[in-house]
Amino acid sequence: MRYLGMVGLTVRRGQQEGLAKYTFSPQEREVQAKALHQACDFLESVYLATCNRVEVIFLCRRGTPVSEYRRRIHGFFAARSQAGTAKEPTARIAAQGLHAYEKDGAAEHLFCVAAGLDSLNPGDSQILGQVKDALQVAQRLGLAGPHLQLVFEEAFQAAKRVRSKTSLGARPVSMVSLAFNLIDARTKGPATVALIGAGEMTRQCGEHLRGRAECNLLFVNRTVSKVVELAASCGGRALALDAFLAAPGHVEVIVTATSAREPLLGRAFFAALQGSAPVVIDLAVPRDTDVQAAAAAGVQLFDIDHLKAETEHNRRAREAEIAEARIIIDEALEALRRRVFERDISPIVRDLRSQGQAAADELLKQLFDNGLAKLDEVHRDHIRRFGQQVVNRLLHLPTVGLKRLAQDHGMEAVEAFLQGVRDDHHGQ
Repeated sequence: MRYLGMVGLTVRRGQQEGLAKYTFSPQEREVQAKALHQACDFLESVYLATCNRVEVIFLCRRGTPVSEYRRRIHGFFAARSQAGTAKEPTARIAAQGLHAYEKDGAAEHLFCVAAGLDSLNPGDSQILGQVKDALQVAQRLGLAGPHLQLVFEEAFQAAKRVRSKTSLGARPVSMVSLAFNLIDARTKGPATVALIGAGEMTRQCGEHLRGRAECNLLFVNRTVSKVVELAASCGGRALALDAFLAAPGHVEVIVTATSAREPLLGRAFFAALQGSAPVVIDLAVPRDTDVQAAAAAGVQLFDIDHLKAETEHNRRAREAEIAEARIIIDEALEALRRRVFERDISPIVRDLRSQGQAAADELLKQLFDNGLAKLDEVHRDHIRRFGQQVVNRLLHLPTVGLKRLAQDHGMEAVEAFLQGVRDDHHGQ
């Protein structure tokens, strides 16, 4: 894990506008992930973006520190903003504003992310699937190889154990679940709820409200065909986005979570509303709502930034559960270290034994060609096997020593030792 790095930003450590600066839209994600990989010169990389985080997990090239990759990542996204490809206003965040982890620390952070321990809500039930999807995309694009696959596989196993062996898994929550109380508070009587978008959050909100006789559900999307089936299954109506924005009527609650790059709900929309101002729950990155227009219209706006206080309270209430999960994470990290260690040290040990055997074979050949030239093949085989046993015994102690050196001081110490041996050999 000595070349593993992880750089990113979360809502817990930055504002929603800042996160938007580092987020690719679904339409551009694959193209831009490849462009990021090439611009930063990663060996392998995975780009992960959710509603409350962006992470880039990568393998460094030898001699290039993670701090340099953090600078490159920041520079890549800053160039996008300056070129106008990210049109929404974004916060200016210095490269140092991005968190950065390396080696074991990067693996630990990835494990915590996959298990939902670094989420706004501990035990986030969606994040594991999102991490898996990010890896699959990177593999399909040829950006992630066997080294990252090994780390991610261990992270997935650790996340599954956290969910099955702790109460975090028994009471899973996600970002969208934070919106349920807000929705419920405004839908105790007859109410119209508009759900804008066609993603997982829209589906969960629809299923949460399904079956409420007095709740009129509107499933709104730019491509209306994408929400027709969902609307039917939840007892609601599908509506085209343009039609809803032009004539929204009276709605009590709007939940929006689209991938639009500019606000959908602006002054014209709020002016077209009928009745009292609705509650708007905006879970999109960047926001779907023009904040100033919402405030001028008297709208109660709850976005990801507004939900932080509730999530911090939830985190404090679940500290004991998080501590249990961390024990599982620590055990999984140790298992990963062993797998990486075996992967890295095995070829060195094989090469050492191969060189030792080759040296013995060369000496035996000289012996058979000269002093023991008249020896028959049966006796030669006995001598060869004896020579192999001598090589194995002589190499046993340095092999054990190299493994212990790697465990205690890392593969860098092993490589330094071997380089010293090679330099001494060439100097003789």
